[in-house]
Amino acid sequence: MSARKDGSIQVEFREAGVPGITRVDITGVVDTGTTLILDERLAVVLREQQYKLVLNLEKVSYVSSAGWGLFISLLHKTREHNGDIKLAAMTNEVKNVFNLLAFSNLIYSYKTLEEAVAAFDR
Repeated sequence: MSARKDGSIQVEFREAGVPGITRVDITGVVDTGTTLILDERLAVVLREQQYKLVLNLEKVSYVSSAGWGLFISLLHKTREHNGDIKLAAMTNEVKNVFNLLAFSNLIYSYKTLEEAVAAFDR
């Protein structure tokens, strides 16, 4: 488990309960002020060759266009290595923007962490 808090974002990594899947708990806002911090933290996981990620957005109150861009970039990086990202437990505000931008065609999202983790077996 690894945790770090910078500015208005906190990022914590832990095993998702299934070997090979990493849970990323994000707290705060994902915007132009925090995207670089989040990107640096996620780069560590990728360097460790962890390419199956569940992003827990339960405690994320806002994602800006820069944040969505980071998630799309992360998606491409993980898929280059036969991995993927799953978004879990989005708040209504974040989910509304996700749907408005039609990202459901690119990134899978789930109501719960358990559903997101289980989706890797499909």
